[in-house]
Amino acid sequence: MYVTIVATKYGNCPEYQGAELKVPATREAIQDAMDRARAQGDEAYRMITFRDWPSFLRERLSKIETDIQEVNFLASRVDGMNQEGLSQYEGVLACIETEREGQECSIKDLINASYNMERFELMPGVVTDAGLGEHAVDGDFMRLLQDIPDEVIELLDLSKVGQCLRRSEKGAFTKDGYCFRSSEGWREVHSGRKQSEQALKTELILSVCIRNRDSPEGVEKWLFLPCSDEELTSVCECFHVPNISRFQITGIYSRIPALEEHIGPDEDIGALNELAEKLKAMTPEECLKYKAVLEFDGWSSVERALWLTDRLEYYVFDPAQISYADYGRECLENLEVDCSDPAFRNFSFYEYGMAQYEAAGMKLTSYGAVSLDLEPDLSEREKNSQQMGGSLCQTM
Repeated sequence: MYVTIVATKYGNCPEYQGAELKVPATREAIQDAMDRARAQGDEAYRMITFRDWPSFLRERLSKIETDIQEVNFLASRVDGMNQEGLSQYEGVLACIETEREGQECSIKDLINASYNMERFELMPGVVTDAGLGEHAVDGDFMRLLQDIPDEVIELLDLSKVGQCLRRSEKGAFTKDGYCFRSSEGWREVHSGRKQSEQALKTELILSVCIRNRDSPEGVEKWLFLPCSDEELTSVCECFHVPNISRFQITGIYSRIPALEEHIGPDEDIGALNELAEKLKAMTPEECLKYKAVLEFDGWSSVERALWLTDRLEYYVFDPAQISYADYGRECLENLEVDCSDPAFRNFSFYEYGMAQYEAAGMKLTSYGAVSLDLEPDLSEREKNSQQMGGSLCQTM
């Protein structure tokens, strides 16, 4: 399941598409999506699409006000449901809205309904009043029919019987069957946004799942980085290996998506631990800039990623940049050009903006515009590095 997050302030920009997030997601993945959507801090945002959600939820979510934490919490509840559970859940929501005389469910209701499904019963395949009436008659389902002779029952209008039962029970039909309340009560488990935020996983920097490379089918363990030398030694003792070079990485979570995408099974855990130390010391603003710089630079190695953590000052980052076309308009407007003039009707602001980017040595990343700021001290560093057989802007 996915949601698309858009920052309200860019609502009038035709090229802006926001950021898509797969849910349920970790706190770090949510923050990364907000960064990509350019929705910083307390800035207003909304969710515009709910791709691959069950249709009955997608329709409801598109109509109500909510936030990403609550939608993520709901996704964690829905994610574990099989088809039978989803059918039951859809019926429960329909019953709730019937009981409330058509009032649509809020996000709080959607979440709490997932904790109250045992209070409702679904009759699969019963999707009309006539079908419900037939089921009721065949099963002596209604007490009011108990004293009526069979020959009279045969003359009954089954649709009206079903309608009578449905209204008395405040039940509801879905595409899969008829749902009705089987017991009273309601568990109010979720009360608001704070609770949904607490449901997210603990904040992490970099976590790797490891195993002994000599025992592919052996025990695996999650290692949360950064950790001390003592902790690494303890893990080695637990796996009965002499050092961390004997570990193989089988999984990874990180606040930096590029690490999840590129780190392989044979990466140096010592280097990853050092990288995690650097990431831990970063402010949220520095972390955002680092993600942009890492994309600008292009992935080559963990060593290069570690090297970049100490060189953020040599890059210029503008998170407000969202598209080449928008930048093209901005450049022309700075020259006091009226971009709404009919003469610009067929003008490609996208191509013009891209050309301006290239001329300025900039690149538009998922997080904003980045360029390398060749200050005098950086040029001096380049000379020193070249004398040592390398270059500041080359892969280490």
